[in-house]
Order: sequence, then structure tokens, then C-alpha cells
Amino acid sequence: MATIGDFPTNTSITVELRRTPTVYLVRVVGDIDIDGVDPMRAALSEAARTGTPVVLDCTETTFADSSFLNTALHALRSVPVHLAGATGMLASLLKVTGTDEVFRLHSDVATALRECARQEEGGS
Repeated sequence: MATIGDFPTNTSITVELRRTPTVYLVRVVGDIDIDGVDPMRAALSEAARTGTPVVLDCTETTFADSSFLNTALHALRSVPVHLAGATGMLASLLKVTGTDEVFRLHSDVATALRECARQEEGGS
């Protein structure tokens, strides 16, 4: 995986983007708030630009606020967005805002990748 963008080393987030045959995998590590959302925005913009579905790996996301939600919803306008491993505070944020019904949620990355591959094979 490659880290996306040239972001200061003191940011609280690491974003990695990897393209598989059927999906962009965006791994988000750390806190996502207004001050740290730019790397995530850049990675999701790159994925959305190609029209390829996105799996957003949230297993190591330690904090997320409305900046996370806004960025993910913006990407959803262009491509399917799967959230993998959204637990704790992030799962609560999704539930409280009703966006748990909007995104495709998966317990882990492997499950999300399998679902994307299955959808690709089925043409849906």
C-alpha cells in the first residue's frame, strides 16, 4: 500500500490506498476530524475519480466526527462505499445519524472484499 498525499508527519491520521482488481481499499488509521480529514478526502477522491467501489477500512480508526461522515458521503455520490470494521464510537455515529442504512457495512475487510468481488461477478 502507498500513503496518499504529502501530509505533515504530525497529523493524527494515516491513509493508505490500494487498488485490487475490483475495489479501492482505503485504510484509515487514527483520528479523523476537521484537522485530519484531508488525507482521507484525497484517497476517496482518487478512488471516486475512477468509478471503482471503495472499501474503507475503519478497523484502526480511533476517532471520527462529522468530517469523516461528510467525506464518506461525498464519495458515495460517485461510487459504492463499503465500511469495514466500524465499531465503537464510529458505529454509534453511523447509527445516531442513520447513515448505517446508507453505507454497506461489513465486520471486516475480508468480508467487504469478498462482497465487492461477488457483486463484480454478478454484474450488480
